[in-house]
Amino acid sequence: MSTPVASESAAEPRAPRSMRVAATPFHVGWRDHLFGLALCVAYVSVLLPASAGMGMSRDESFYVIAAERYGAWIERLFEDSRGARTPEGITEGWEYNNEHPPVFKVLFALSWMADKKWDVFPEDSMAFRFPGMVSAGLMLWLLYIFGARAFGRTAGVIAALSYALLPRPFYHAQLDCFDVPIAFMLTLVTYCYWRSLTRRRWAIWTGIAYGFALGTKHNAWILPGVLLIHWVWTLLGEIAERRAGKPWAVSYVPWWLPASLLIGPAIFFATWPWMWLETKAHLSSYVRFHVHHVHYNYAYFGVNWFRPPFPVHVPFVMTFFTVPLSTLSLALVGIGARLRAVVPPVLRAKLPGIATPDRHRTDVLLLGTFLAPLVVIALPSTPIFGGTKHWFASYPPMAIFAGYAFTRAIEILRERYGQRLGSAWRAVPFVAGALVMTPPLLETEHSHMFGLSHYTVGAGGVAGAADHGMNRQFWGFTTGSLTEWLKHRMPNGGSVWLCDTTWWAWQMLQRDGRVPTSIRAAQSIASADYALVHHEHHFVKVDYQIWTVYGRVDPVYVLTHDGVPIISVYENPARRRRSRP
Repeated sequence: MSTPVASESAAEPRAPRSMRVAATPFHVGWRDHLFGLALCVAYVSVLLPASAGMGMSRDESFYVIAAERYGAWIERLFEDSRGARTPEGITEGWEYNNEHPPVFKVLFALSWMADKKWDVFPEDSMAFRFPGMVSAGLMLWLLYIFGARAFGRTAGVIAALSYALLPRPFYHAQLDCFDVPIAFMLTLVTYCYWRSLTRRRWAIWTGIAYGFALGTKHNAWILPGVLLIHWVWTLLGEIAERRAGKPWAVSYVPWWLPASLLIGPAIFFATWPWMWLETKAHLSSYVRFHVHHVHYNYAYFGVNWFRPPFPVHVPFVMTFFTVPLSTLSLALVGIGARLRAVVPPVLRAKLPGIATPDRHRTDVLLLGTFLAPLVVIALPSTPIFGGTKHWFASYPPMAIFAGYAFTRAIEILRERYGQRLGSAWRAVPFVAGALVMTPPLLETEHSHMFGLSHYTVGAGGVAGAADHGMNRQFWGFTTGSLTEWLKHRMPNGGSVWLCDTTWWAWQMLQRDGRVPTSIRAAQSIASADYALVHHEHHFVKVDYQIWTVYGRVDPVYVLTHDGVPIISVYENPARRRRSRP
């Protein structure tokens, strides 16, 4: 475990008094970054083969099209630069899916182009999904370094593993979507900002990171406000320290703010050619799309919600229902143990414990970035987006608090039993870590292929969530788990009505070789040999439509997860008559 250091002045030249600030409490060196890189590579090495058996989701299918168009434009840029940069060329390449920024779609495109040229991946879907997996791996690297600097190396390791073994982020990490990438980008901005409090040059990195966060997803809009609240809190704390006769430790000039407001938008516009045309109109359209976002259907305790106000407790209950209980418990213990470092000094003396704030007010920053995404989704005016993915940015600080709780528990055990165990004590942290990480490991492994259908012990498992009337899935990705059954039932080809699965997602299953082209996507229930119903509350009407068209109510197959129906498959009686000898 790391040892506290008073200053990093030995590693860097002594700064003038106006710039002199206190260091982070724990030192991190190149070996730590090498370990973080190893975590990153190991995680990506797990995600890549895991994605091979997973069907493509609805949103992914749209981003595949966008990536292919971006890739075609990039190729044209090298072949016909002048033509690519004309309004017509930019419109052709960048108009599709212009409601989302381009940074990761460009990375999806580059990965796909590399696969076309060098045949890097065994499946087309992996080429598009790979950048998202890399962002998930980078998150572990970042969490280890962030946690190690804040609370020591042990905390960093547990933070990284705690995040890696969250079932729903594990599922999303395998997609060509933006939810894991934006969680990584927001955590990176937060880390750069935190470093900028004591090292002015990190303000530049904060602005650069924020620019790429803006270019990843609109979730980045609120982060400066959260950081500004923390900076004001920190400044007030520094003023109190100054009055007590202590020198300034944290910069009293928010260099990160102008860097974010100048560099951030510059990168946002520079990386998005669509914004080069009719900038005011396109920017206004982009903002309006998300401010007045369409409301999705979402089942919550038996009610199919499709317009706000959403119950304010949704993100908190869903976090309890989907995060492994051991991880969530550790995080809450960590928050409780550090609560004394969060409150103002007048209240601190009344709270038990030993936690005191560092000059960065790191606990306030972590607690703020943990709560902010949850609170935003909880607001009654927020559009109904649905899945837990919309507050994934809460999970990295949660994981760091879990890391602190584990570290503190080990310290207490060492104080009580260290001398008694002697040299055998060295094994205790490893054994304890294995015990703490095994439940989320098993939970995540068990959830695979059904990431959005999976619920943890907080909900009573998958069956308990079904009893509560919770959302079972969305995006139609579970059709990927039916491919073997469909091939067995239609060896000579046929057609299937796909319900919530898009035609492009079905086409990707065929591009990956998981479904033969002889099995077609039907345009209607009546014309299909088989019809699917993805079990979501708002698809109950589809069951009735199939019963009416097919004249029977019994499915021929039901795909389940832990005994809970996920997809029902109905056979068209006309197919059965045709197949008779």
